[in-house]
Amino acid sequence: MSDDEKIDNRVRSMRKARGLTQANLGELLGVSRQTINAIENGRYEPGLRLAFDIARVFSARIEDIFRPTRRGAESPDWDAIMMVVPDEIAAGPVRLRPHTRSDIAAFQRFVTDPASTRFMAFTEEQKTPEGAAAMIDAVIASYETEVPILSLTIADRATDEYLGAAGGADTGNGAVEVFVTLLPEARGRGHARAAMDALMAHLFERCGAKVLHADTVRENGASVALFERLGFEKEGGVVREATAGPFAHRDMSGVRYVMTRANHDRLARR
Repeated sequence: MSDDEKIDNRVRSMRKARGLTQANLGELLGVSRQTINAIENGRYEPGLRLAFDIARVFSARIEDIFRPTRRGAESPDWDAIMMVVPDEIAAGPVRLRPHTRSDIAAFQRFVTDPASTRFMAFTEEQKTPEGAAAMIDAVIASYETEVPILSLTIADRATDEYLGAAGGADTGNGAVEVFVTLLPEARGRGHARAAMDALMAHLFERCGAKVLHADTVRENGASVALFERLGFEKEGGVVREATAGPFAHRDMSGVRYVMTRANHDRLARR
């Protein structure tokens, strides 16, 4: 690296996203709190070994944490989103938690119900008991990887019963596509809104999302009404292309609703 370059980092944002203090992170890395403070404020550039250790603690790539830039230039715009899988998020009468294999039977009931999946882009293979189990297993397996799938169970807060699912997918440039589903008996009780309120806060505050978008079809009146009540703004039409793999979806056209971080913060202050 030349003398006119420096290393910018986002150690602070990644630390806070994981609920760690500087002292906590220092303990995990075997360094002092002062060292972490110096790294975060650009007064100390860690060596390669410490940089690797930081990436390991955050389950991230070095290039997602550290980036060279010219001295005097503006800091880079970190677009990469950290999909943090929470242990639990309280959301009124429900809570969001990671999927478990005990959720499979309820999820199978959901995906094999034609009325529930009428407006959803599941393939025919996915809309089978075997396909449902494979999707849940794939998500659970991803939780321990560097690129976890942020799909969470909406559970009854008192009984932990599976009521539905909510989550988001990084679509690049700081954007996350969000979704929410509920079993038939859980609808009409405010659970979707409670879950989405909690999910939005998590994505903006802990994952670093800049904008959320929700794609639905115009005929899905319940979905349209939900996102409009949440404050999402209608952006326009959208056409989805089918893709291969375990999360393939068929073609779907519809409408996109958008929520920016600034709009979310404005609505939260009301």
